[in-house]
Amino acid sequence: MLKHLFRFSLMLFLVAGITYALHYAVLNYFFPKQSMDLVNFAYKFNIGITFLFTSSIIAVSDRLKEQLGFIYLVTGFVKIGLFLFLIKTSDYSIDKSVFLHFFIPYVVCVVVEIIYVIRLLNAANFTKDK
Repeated sequence: MLKHLFRFSLMLFLVAGITYALHYAVLNYFFPKQSMDLVNFAYKFNIGITFLFTSSIIAVSDRLKEQLGFIYLVTGFVKIGLFLFLIKTSDYSIDKSVFLHFFIPYVVCVVVEIIYVIRLLNAANFTKDK
């Protein structure tokens, strides 16, 4: 389990860090006076919640391997709902011009999460239980 957690953490932080650096550089180049508060919040939230939820999935992957797909789907809905709740209760405003500031880190984290959950499901031995 610790090996899976380490690999996932390394992959998540590496991919998200590279994406953040590119996102930050592009925004600073094209829009140097634009505030980066929403971008910073979106990356922190998505990386943190993805790490928390996927670490939980890794922790229960041996005991609940038949339900991993369903657990992943539920965490996806919770992640979106929690983000929207936090945005609505904070000072950030979401409109069409800043939609990509949330969508890019969300997609990056979801892709890393999907790749790792697929690896867990492929590594699970379903025939051994029967």
